[in-house]
Amino acid sequence: MRFSDIKVGCMYNVIFDPVRSCEFNGKHLAVVLKKNNDKETVIVMPLTSAPNGVNVNKIALGQMKCLPSSLNRYETYAVYNQIRTVNVDRFIALKEGSLIKECEMEKDVFHHLICMGLRELVYNIPQDDKIAILKHMYETEQISKAKDIGYQIIKLRRGTVQNKNLIDDLLKQIKESIKDISYSLDQKLIIDGIEAVFEEAKQSQVKPIK
Repeated sequence: MRFSDIKVGCMYNVIFDPVRSCEFNGKHLAVVLKKNNDKETVIVMPLTSAPNGVNVNKIALGQMKCLPSSLNRYETYAVYNQIRTVNVDRFIALKEGSLIKECEMEKDVFHHLICMGLRELVYNIPQDDKIAILKHMYETEQISKAKDIGYQIIKLRRGTVQNKNLIDDLLKQIKESIKDISYSLDQKLIIDGIEAVFEEAKQSQVKPIK
Protein backbone atom coordinates (compact mmCIF):
# COMPACT_ATOMS: atom_id res chain seq x y z
CA MET A 1 0.00 0.00 0.00
CA ARG A 2 1.02 3.63 -0.44
CA PHE A 3 1.57 5.86 2.57
CA SER A 4 -1.08 8.26 1.30
CA ASP A 5 -3.69 5.46 1.21
CA ILE A 6 -3.28 4.64 4.90
CA LYS A 7 -5.52 6.49 7.38
CA VAL A 8 -5.28 6.99 11.13
CA GLY A 9 -8.04 5.13 12.98
CA CYS A 10 -8.52 2.60 10.17
CA MET A 11 -7.76 -1.12 10.24
CA TYR A 12 -5.61 -3.07 7.78
CA ASN A 13 -3.87 -6.41 7.50
CA VAL A 14 -0.23 -6.08 8.50
CA ILE A 15 2.57 -8.61 7.99
CA PHE A 16 4.51 -8.43 11.27
CA ASP A 17 7.17 -11.02 10.35
CA PRO A 18 10.13 -11.17 10.61
CA VAL A 19 10.22 -10.72 14.37
CA ARG A 20 12.29 -11.72 17.38
CA SER A 21 11.22 -13.92 20.29
CA CYS A 22 8.08 -12.75 22.20
CA GLU A 23 7.22 -10.15 19.57
CA PHE A 24 3.79 -10.17 17.92
CA ASN A 25 4.13 -12.17 14.70
CA GLY A 26 2.31 -13.34 11.60
CA LYS A 27 -0.26 -11.52 9.48
CA HIS A 28 -2.87 -9.78 11.59
CA LEU A 29 -5.25 -6.92 11.62
CA ALA A 30 -3.92 -3.70 13.12
CA VAL A 31 -5.30 -0.23 13.73
CA VAL A 32 -3.23 2.79 12.71
CA LEU A 33 -2.40 5.08 15.64
CA LYS A 34 -0.05 7.51 13.87
CA LYS A 35 1.52 8.19 10.47
CA ASN A 36 5.16 9.20 10.87
CA ASN A 37 6.81 12.23 9.29
CA ASP A 38 9.17 10.06 7.22
CA LYS A 39 6.13 9.08 5.10
CA GLU A 40 7.34 5.49 5.10
CA THR A 41 6.45 4.18 8.56
CA VAL A 42 3.30 3.95 10.65
CA ILE A 43 2.64 3.21 14.33
CA VAL A 44 0.04 0.48 14.83
CA MET A 45 -1.65 -1.53 17.56
CA PRO A 46 -2.12 -5.20 16.60
CA LEU A 47 -5.57 -6.81 16.64
CA THR A 48 -6.36 -10.50 16.93
CA SER A 49 -9.25 -12.93 17.26
CA ALA A 50 -7.40 -15.01 19.90
CA PRO A 51 -8.78 -14.33 23.40
CA ASN A 52 -5.81 -15.61 25.42
CA GLY A 53 -4.30 -12.78 27.45
CA VAL A 54 -7.51 -10.76 27.85
CA ASN A 55 -7.14 -8.34 30.79
CA VAL A 56 -3.41 -9.06 30.83
CA ASN A 57 -2.17 -7.62 27.54
CA LYS A 58 -5.38 -7.62 25.48
CA ILE A 59 -8.73 -5.87 25.62
CA ALA A 60 -11.94 -7.20 24.07
CA LEU A 61 -13.51 -4.95 21.43
CA GLY A 62 -16.38 -7.21 20.40
CA GLN A 63 -17.38 -7.77 16.77
CA MET A 64 -16.15 -5.01 14.46
CA LYS A 65 -19.03 -4.59 12.01
CA CYS A 66 -17.03 -2.30 9.73
CA LEU A 67 -14.69 -5.18 8.81
CA PRO A 68 -15.30 -7.35 5.73
CA SER A 69 -17.97 -10.03 6.23
CA SER A 70 -15.28 -12.73 6.38
CA LEU A 71 -13.87 -11.08 9.53
CA ASN A 72 -16.69 -9.21 11.28
CA ARG A 73 -18.29 -12.36 12.66
CA TYR A 74 -15.38 -12.92 15.04
CA GLU A 75 -14.59 -11.23 18.35
CA THR A 76 -11.71 -8.79 18.03
CA TYR A 77 -9.07 -8.15 20.71
CA ALA A 78 -6.51 -5.32 20.80
CA VAL A 79 -2.99 -6.23 21.91
CA TYR A 80 -2.24 -2.95 23.66
CA ASN A 81 1.27 -3.86 24.90
CA GLN A 82 2.61 -4.61 21.40
CA ILE A 83 2.37 -1.18 19.78
CA ARG A 84 5.08 -0.93 17.15
CA THR A 85 6.34 0.96 14.12
CA VAL A 86 6.07 -0.81 10.76
CA ASN A 87 6.94 0.09 7.19
CA VAL A 88 4.04 0.68 4.81
CA ASP A 89 5.21 -2.20 2.62
CA ARG A 90 3.90 -4.52 5.36
CA PHE A 91 0.31 -3.30 4.80
CA ILE A 92 -2.38 -5.15 2.87
CA ALA A 93 -5.70 -3.43 2.14
CA LEU A 94 -8.87 -5.16 3.34
CA LYS A 95 -11.36 -6.16 0.67
CA GLU A 96 -15.03 -7.05 0.39
CA GLY A 97 -15.01 -9.33 -2.62
CA SER A 98 -12.84 -7.61 -5.20
CA LEU A 99 -13.37 -4.11 -3.81
CA ILE A 100 -11.10 -2.40 -1.28
CA LYS A 101 -13.03 -1.74 1.94
CA GLU A 102 -12.16 1.17 4.20
CA CYS A 103 -12.54 -0.04 7.77
CA GLU A 104 -12.62 2.91 10.15
CA MET A 105 -12.83 2.03 13.82
CA GLU A 106 -15.56 3.73 15.85
CA LYS A 107 -14.16 6.93 17.32
CA ASP A 108 -14.89 6.11 20.98
CA VAL A 109 -13.25 2.67 20.63
CA PHE A 110 -10.21 4.20 18.90
CA HIS A 111 -9.85 6.87 21.59
CA HIS A 112 -10.05 4.18 24.28
CA LEU A 113 -7.21 2.27 22.61
CA ILE A 114 -5.10 5.43 22.45
CA CYS A 115 -5.64 5.84 26.21
CA MET A 116 -4.72 2.19 26.79
CA GLY A 117 -1.53 2.68 24.79
CA LEU A 118 -0.56 5.80 26.73
CA ARG A 119 -1.21 4.11 30.05
CA GLU A 120 0.92 1.16 28.97
CA LEU A 121 3.82 3.46 28.06
CA VAL A 122 3.87 4.97 31.57
CA TYR A 123 3.00 1.71 33.37
CA ASN A 124 6.33 1.34 35.24
CA ILE A 125 6.63 5.01 36.19
CA PRO A 126 5.79 6.00 39.81
CA GLN A 127 2.21 7.16 40.13
CA ASP A 128 2.93 10.80 41.01
CA ASP A 129 5.33 11.08 38.06
CA LYS A 130 2.74 9.42 35.85
CA ILE A 131 0.12 11.98 36.89
CA ALA A 132 2.59 14.82 36.27
CA ILE A 133 3.37 13.52 32.76
CA LEU A 134 -0.30 13.17 31.79
CA LYS A 135 -1.12 16.56 33.34
CA HIS A 136 1.69 18.17 31.33
CA MET A 137 0.38 16.57 28.14
CA TYR A 138 -3.12 17.85 28.86
CA GLU A 139 -1.94 21.39 29.59
CA THR A 140 0.33 21.46 26.54
CA GLU A 141 -2.57 20.51 24.27
CA GLN A 142 -4.86 23.09 25.88
CA ILE A 143 -2.31 25.85 25.24
CA SER A 144 -1.77 24.59 21.69
CA LYS A 145 -5.53 24.71 21.11
CA ALA A 146 -5.68 28.24 22.52
CA LYS A 147 -2.83 29.37 20.22
CA ASP A 148 -4.67 28.02 17.16
CA ILE A 149 -7.85 29.81 18.21
CA GLY A 150 -5.84 32.98 18.81
CA TYR A 151 -4.61 32.93 15.21
CA GLN A 152 -8.21 32.45 14.05
CA ILE A 153 -9.20 35.61 15.91
CA ILE A 154 -6.31 37.60 14.44
CA LYS A 155 -7.25 36.44 10.95
CA LEU A 156 -10.91 37.34 11.49
CA ARG A 157 -9.97 40.82 12.68
CA ARG A 158 -7.91 41.40 9.57
CA GLY A 159 -10.93 40.70 7.39
CA THR A 160 -13.16 43.34 5.90
CA VAL A 161 -16.21 42.15 7.86
CA GLN A 162 -16.02 41.71 11.64
CA ASN A 163 -18.04 38.88 13.22
CA LYS A 164 -18.20 39.98 16.85
CA ASN A 165 -20.31 37.03 18.03
CA LEU A 166 -17.87 34.53 16.55
CA ILE A 167 -14.88 36.36 18.02
CA ASP A 168 -16.56 36.48 21.45
CA ASP A 169 -17.19 32.73 21.22
CA LEU A 170 -13.55 32.08 20.31
CA LEU A 171 -12.35 34.26 23.19
CA LYS A 172 -14.60 32.19 25.45
CA GLN A 173 -12.91 29.01 24.22
CA ILE A 174 -9.45 30.45 24.87
CA LYS A 175 -10.47 31.55 28.37
CA GLU A 176 -11.61 28.02 29.21
CA SER A 177 -8.56 26.40 27.59
CA ILE A 178 -5.94 28.39 29.53
CA LYS A 179 -7.85 28.57 32.81
CA ASP A 180 -5.60 27.61 35.78
CA ILE A 181 -2.72 26.71 33.45
CA SER A 182 0.74 28.26 33.75
CA TYR A 183 2.36 28.97 30.40
CA SER A 184 5.02 31.03 28.65
CA LEU A 185 4.92 32.14 25.02
CA ASP A 186 7.93 32.45 22.76
CA GLN A 187 8.87 35.73 21.13
CA LYS A 188 7.25 34.90 17.79
CA LEU A 189 3.86 34.32 19.43
CA ILE A 190 4.19 37.60 21.31
CA ILE A 191 5.07 39.48 18.12
CA ASP A 192 2.20 37.79 16.26
CA GLY A 193 -0.22 39.08 18.90
CA ILE A 194 -1.16 35.79 20.59
CA GLU A 195 -0.16 37.05 24.05
CA ALA A 196 -2.43 40.07 23.61
CA VAL A 197 -5.32 37.84 22.56
CA PHE A 198 -4.76 35.60 25.61
CA GLU A 199 -4.83 38.64 27.90
CA GLU A 200 -8.00 39.88 26.23
CA ALA A 201 -9.60 36.45 26.69
CA LYS A 202 -8.67 36.31 30.38
CA GLN A 203 -10.06 39.79 31.06
CA SER A 204 -13.22 39.35 29.02
CA GLN A 205 -16.57 39.05 30.75
CA VAL A 206 -17.91 36.25 28.57
CA LYS A 207 -19.69 33.53 30.45
CA PRO A 208 -17.79 30.22 30.86
CA ILE A 209 -18.67 27.34 28.54
CA LYS A 210 -21.08 24.93 30.22
